[in-house]
Amino acid sequence: MILKITPFSMTIPFFLFFLAANPVWTIDHLMDLKTIHDPQITQDGSKVAYVVRQVNLSKNRYESTIQFQSVDQKKVQKIQDAHYTDSTPRWSPDGNTLAFLSRRTGTNQIYFLRSGKSSVLTSSPTSIGSFMWSPDGKTIAYIAQADQTETQKGKQTAGDDAIVAGEEKPVNQIWLIEVHDLRVRLLAIQRHILSMDWSPDGSKIVYSAQKTASGTDIFHSDLYEYDLRKNVETVLVEQPGQDLFPAYSPDGKHIAFYSQCGSLVYFGERQIGIVHSGGGSVRYISRSLDGDVFGGASRFWWSPDSKRIVFGAGKGTREHLYSIEIESGKHQTLLQQISGTASFSLNRDGSRVAWLRAFADKPPDLHIFQTLNSSDHPLTDLNPSVKELPSVQAQTIKWKSKDGMVIEGVLRMPFHSSRNPVPLLTIIHGGPTGASLENFPVSRLYPVQLFLESGYAIFEPNFRGSINYGVGHRLPTIQQQGFGDMADVMTGIDSLVEQGIADPNRLGVMGWSYGGFLSAWIVGNTNRFKAASIGACAMDWTTYYGMSVGIADAPPEVVREYFGGTPWKNFEAYDRHSPRFFLKNVKTPSLLLRGEKDLDTMSEMYVALKELDVPVSFVTYPREPHGIGEPVHQRNLLDRNFDWFQRWIPVQ
Repeated sequence: MILKITPFSMTIPFFLFFLAANPVWTIDHLMDLKTIHDPQITQDGSKVAYVVRQVNLSKNRYESTIQFQSVDQKKVQKIQDAHYTDSTPRWSPDGNTLAFLSRRTGTNQIYFLRSGKSSVLTSSPTSIGSFMWSPDGKTIAYIAQADQTETQKGKQTAGDDAIVAGEEKPVNQIWLIEVHDLRVRLLAIQRHILSMDWSPDGSKIVYSAQKTASGTDIFHSDLYEYDLRKNVETVLVEQPGQDLFPAYSPDGKHIAFYSQCGSLVYFGERQIGIVHSGGGSVRYISRSLDGDVFGGASRFWWSPDSKRIVFGAGKGTREHLYSIEIESGKHQTLLQQISGTASFSLNRDGSRVAWLRAFADKPPDLHIFQTLNSSDHPLTDLNPSVKELPSVQAQTIKWKSKDGMVIEGVLRMPFHSSRNPVPLLTIIHGGPTGASLENFPVSRLYPVQLFLESGYAIFEPNFRGSINYGVGHRLPTIQQQGFGDMADVMTGIDSLVEQGIADPNRLGVMGWSYGGFLSAWIVGNTNRFKAASIGACAMDWTTYYGMSVGIADAPPEVVREYFGGTPWKNFEAYDRHSPRFFLKNVKTPSLLLRGEKDLDTMSEMYVALKELDVPVSFVTYPREPHGIGEPVHQRNLLDRNFDWFQRWIPVQ
């Protein structure tokens, strides 16, 4: 059964879009979009700080600005001597001092803001990754990588810097700095620290850690508690899988954390765990939640009575803020459509929530939610010019895949279309544990708004393996890579064709990372698409396994799980799912994109298509890793993708 959808674009008067005075979306508009991050409200709920990020094309970089204001006024304040690397604002417990991170001297250090100007607090030889105020505001704990020895520094200066596979890496350590006299203390912990929290009385620190800093240990993190008075470490949770982001209850008795539930199954369940301070059995309290914890629950707020917690989680094509009782597991949705599951903070009594609200028709803005009367009001309007441009809309649709599995996706119809069918471009997300959301697209890969402006519809499917749908939606991707997920995508396209929305003769597909793999797989197994853009993908999974684990120091568990073991014992499974073996079938004009420092093998696809006389363009971006980060390169990506699909799938 195909579930019917309504093409909402039909209801919009056709002629209104063609008035000469109406502005249109351009790549300049896309690059100029500002984004907002990390809202932090004071404990008394009177002020909020946040980070605004925007592009500086002339300097080819992104610049961050910390802003802060009263929750009752719209007057915005900024750091007078701001630096473009400022980030991570954190209020002192009394709300009088704002600390933040900045790379003003080349390494990330903690700075204080006083009287509008900043002063440096730390002099860590290595960059500080994160920090937290103690409950009394007298001490700050921070996480930084262990420094090199003098011998190691000497070798590096002399160019003796060979990288040896498997060689032990410097671990992250916890340091304490006294705010009044800058005395520094290193905690005697011989582990790689990932995240931490102070106990309410300041006598202990709970932390998540790996035994080593190796990336192959990513799925082997446990929880520990360190008594600052006795200098004693206690094991709290020690089990297979990830246990992360611990957070004490206000009474100091319980610790909430994100957990892989003692399993190494990457696509398996993720839950919120509760354990007693000092140790004991673990209870998982989120198993009845109607949302998916996999991509959320990295930030927790406890109620003053220590009876419930607030956290973010995904649900389908949206992300929400939830509240859950730790004893009963009863939950409620506190706020809908949050922009990022960690994009919130609450004041001490929970009466005010600073949160980033997501919209379909504009980028996120900062809002303040009053829990006592359920009122909500915006504090920022970062992109007012978007209101003058054609409005982006999003609709969640459902269909059934070949095996009966129900799949969701997001459909955006073109701005100016007065009739169907229309050309359809499919964007496949990465991961595969990503998710397509209804949120306004702020993409620096694919110019969604320009496609919509030109008359294309955009389809983004949440195929099996996507998060926000629970373990039952993720596990079916195992040993189905390229088969089950392609069926999910194609049946979604078929449903849009059958309803007369998509033109079957004008289809395009694009994706990055796993989305690039699946795009490459699709054009190797069907010739229905007139054009493809394929980014940052592997052509052969045996090669990828060796490169990712041996060079990139990535965890081996995910790929082993996909294919039922290592390639040395299961070559057939790795070959069966590799696009390399289907390149001979490709007829689709393909744009191939990659970063110079990535571990992909896309040159194989370029050579194959070139020798097969298939139209192909192969672009490598210097200095770039798996993701393309330099703004000038991002602008080039947007341009190339737009031109490629206009060339091969003209809008009639």
